[in-house]
Amino acid sequence: FFCIICGIPVMRTPLQILFLILVTDLPPSIALGMEPGESTILQEKPRPKDEPVVLMWMWVSMVLNGAVLSAVIILVYLIALMHYCDGQIMQEAIKDLPDYDSKLMDARTVAFISLVWAENIRAYCSRSFNKPIWHNVLGNVNMQKAIIMAQICLYVAVL
Repeated sequence: FFCIICGIPVMRTPLQILFLILVTDLPPSIALGMEPGESTILQEKPRPKDEPVVLMWMWVSMVLNGAVLSAVIILVYLIALMHYCDGQIMQEAIKDLPDYDSKLMDARTVAFISLVWAENIRAYCSRSFNKPIWHNVLGNVNMQKAIIMAQICLYVAVL
């Protein structure tokens, strides 16, 4: 959406979007569902009936997480466009470059690899709202398998 409004070439192709959903996002999401429960969960008092499942601070955290990730990936894409497309970032200027398809593909690949890495890191961050990422980082074997599979598939796809 941002790229279209600003006149920048679209960051991802439909095939990259499909790859992101099916190969790099789905397995870690399933692994998160298999995350071991916290040992002290039964010692906590129940939440009030009228309290929402997702609290306001959780919404703020999720929105900020998405905004920061989006900003970083867009910045990486813009830098990649400038690097590979002879300093150009606008769609109209890039179309005039010789071999612009190859140059644009290289910039998209950089943004794609960055996004997959960021999504894999975010999967680890999403394990808990109240514990740091390094707490029992290897405790979910399924998460390790999912991330390793996503990384292998990523490099098989781009190489």
